[in-house]
Amino acid sequence: MNDHINARIDESRLAAAVEAEEYNLVALLKPRVFIDQNRWCVLYGENIQDGVVGFGESPQLAVYAFNKAWRGTLS
Repeated sequence: MNDHINARIDESRLAAAVEAEEYNLVALLKPRVFIDQNRWCVLYGENIQDGVVGFGESPQLAVYAFNKAWRGTLS
């Protein structure tokens, strides 16, 4: 039983570490976070066309989209 509890604790710690990592880039770069029409926007740069941007139905989902865009390549 203790092994099961320890495994659950380890899973919780890992999940918390992953979640914290998602916010490290935003904390470092300090992009603008705002509502754009009916969705949240995280923007690093002068404007949506030229900057790095992520949109989402919540601030958290916009951060995830921003991180994905930051790691992406130019099309």
